[in-house]
Amino acid sequence: MPVATLNARHTFVAILAVVILLCAAPANAHVGSPNVFYEGDAGPYHLFVTVNVPAVIPGVADVQIRADSNDIRQVTTAVTRLAGAGSQYAPVPDVAQRSPIDPHLFTSSLWLMEYGSMRVLINVAGVHGAAQMSVPVPSAARRMLPMPPALGALLLTLAIALGIGAISIVGGAARESRLAPGAPVTPELKRRGWRAMAITGVLVAAIFYLAFAWWSADARSYAAVTKLFKPPKLALTVVDGNRLAIRPSPDDKVWLRYKVMDGIVPDHGHLMHLFLVRTPALDRIWHLHPSRQPDGSFIDALPSLEPGRYAVFADIVDQSGFPWTLVGSIDLPQISGTPLSGDDSGGDAPALTPSSDSAVDVLDDGTRVVWHRDNASIRSNAPMILRFEVQDQNGKPATDVKPYMGMAAHAEIISSDLQVFAHIHPSGSVPMASLMMASTNSSDSMAGMNMSDMNINAAPISPELSMPYGFPSAGHYRIFLQFKRADKIETAHFDTAVN
Repeated sequence: MPVATLNARHTFVAILAVVILLCAAPANAHVGSPNVFYEGDAGPYHLFVTVNVPAVIPGVADVQIRADSNDIRQVTTAVTRLAGAGSQYAPVPDVAQRSPIDPHLFTSSLWLMEYGSMRVLINVAGVHGAAQMSVPVPSAARRMLPMPPALGALLLTLAIALGIGAISIVGGAARESRLAPGAPVTPELKRRGWRAMAITGVLVAAIFYLAFAWWSADARSYAAVTKLFKPPKLALTVVDGNRLAIRPSPDDKVWLRYKVMDGIVPDHGHLMHLFLVRTPALDRIWHLHPSRQPDGSFIDALPSLEPGRYAVFADIVDQSGFPWTLVGSIDLPQISGTPLSGDDSGGDAPALTPSSDSAVDVLDDGTRVVWHRDNASIRSNAPMILRFEVQDQNGKPATDVKPYMGMAAHAEIISSDLQVFAHIHPSGSVPMASLMMASTNSSDSMAGMNMSDMNINAAPISPELSMPYGFPSAGHYRIFLQFKRADKIETAHFDTAVN
């Protein structure tokens, strides 16, 4: 049947195109760590929470809650919006399952049904009564899932069979539906059957073509404009010889569409945390805090910089509590800038190599920083606690460590291929601004806290610094650890391979 064969060929081409489109999923371009790590207190209970955010939305988030004691009897979890309408109305909570192997570990699965700033509401019941904790979670699709080859082949076969079957049924009906039982099929009836099959073939081909064209257009829109999260791009220019102007890239339509710069909130006392990292050696890092201008752009007076190509990462938090990391790069000449002041800081390190591996860094003033790491190799997607200790030049615990921007320390984790950049703190990967929004809408122990309560205190703090994290992928990483001794901001570095 020529018409049926032609229709089957069209169907095959259309389905093959959509299968290829689905299988060619774009790479994850999110420079941060997709999963959320948070360590804090729910009343009297100390918890380490990991939220494995699904790669597609709607999707199921796996939540792990680890307690540091046996005082907890039950844990429940639920998802609400971080702020705004609906944030006060949590659905029926899911009862977390206690691990039969590790009684300190509870797990649950929660559906993330919408995009934006969400929070996981954790309710704890134990020997010390009931308590609550809120963990902000940015909900956004990071990639398109590929279609399994077996499923694609099955759908292709069924679609071809469906098209051929529809054409054959219509042809048979047009040819023989009015014949008396046993009557012969005349040449005219045969021609009428062929005409009906031809018309049906055209209609079936048009239906398949329009359906797959819509599917392809929707997939492109999902990937490029509406749903698939990508780090916004920066437009960077040097003005007046030593000032860096920071704006959204005019070529980034997604960034301009959402206009995030129109509504951002301070995090650790600053609207933007700007990081300049010299590539490919990752041997220089600058942690700066640009000033916002009346037109919405940012300007920063650069310190004295050595020439080179610098990867630029800018962390901001929008008014909904969603964290954004803007990305860019710039070639800088030798810059004769201004001395560092306030919370601005910088550090240097030897060039990162594939064999770099370190657990101790001795700074120029004799400060020793030790990374207390296990002998076991580090695995990707495994929650862990990064434990550091600041020592004086004699190897004794330092007694003059002070908070830096309201936290015991800050750390920047960068992969050698620049596909991962994460700015974390002792509380984890959650921005403080988002955490405070979540706490304001709950009854947990952080409710009512504001950033002014976390400003630098003259009293020294413990020299032992710990941060929850999980490396999102295999590769080679450099960790820059920033803290304050007395009134000096220090930067140590550590290198590691992740399997």
